[in-house]
Amino acid sequence: MHTGVRFKRLVVLGVVCSSLLPGVTAFNAQEPGVLVAQSPTHGSYLTDAQGRSLYLFTNDGKNTSNCYDQCAQNWPPLLVKDKPVAGKGVAASLLGTAQRKDGALQVTYNGWPLYYYARDQKPGDATGQGVGGVWFLVSPYGVAIKPPQQSQAAAPAAPEPMAAAAQNPEFMKAGEAVFKANCAMCHGEQGRGNPALAENRKLQDTDFVVRQVLKGSRYMPAFEGKLSDREAAAVITFIRNSWGNSYGTITEEMVKARR
Repeated sequence: MHTGVRFKRLVVLGVVCSSLLPGVTAFNAQEPGVLVAQSPTHGSYLTDAQGRSLYLFTNDGKNTSNCYDQCAQNWPPLLVKDKPVAGKGVAASLLGTAQRKDGALQVTYNGWPLYYYARDQKPGDATGQGVGGVWFLVSPYGVAIKPPQQSQAAAPAAPEPMAAAAQNPEFMKAGEAVFKANCAMCHGEQGRGNPALAENRKLQDTDFVVRQVLKGSRYMPAFEGKLSDREAAAVITFIRNSWGNSYGTITEEMVKARR
């Protein structure tokens, strides 16, 4: 923890019985908070304060866990005795708790109950990513981090901000207008300018795209002071779902969290 910054101590209770899973070390987390880590493979994803990866289960409902018994032994829930603390890069408005059947409080993010994976041995491990096609690391925007080939998979039961863009044609049209006015001169009206946006796998990384639009880069101007949250969300949604791309909707809340 940084000097001078005092967090309310929370006791994280998700402990695995190692006798049930040979070779798996039981967790003994004592640090509060949910943080954001960076990975060259997965981009930005949520961890606990000690750097252990956190996951969501796409078979859960909003603020409702469906992982109990043997499932909870393999995927220990992140439990707290009080309100969880949002670390740097974590949207406090998305952080909450949900009560489990035994009365324990499980940390949630954007309505998704959060879990550890028992076979992750140390901070930075993410061996639970993609297990069974239903367990995924969690982005700072509160959505599942899925590999490209799963980007068009059916949405989970719980509400997810990255709803299919095709269901919101007006938002796409608004994004197209922003694109033509601000971006087409470089990227091309068909997304094949320089740099090309057509069939660009980098666009699946929501954190990267939002930061590029807001903050800019060496060759790209920053639009943070020019575009509203809605305009930025619309244009990013448009480029992520045009010219062979299909990476879902970006919401105003996602943009606001990165300003």
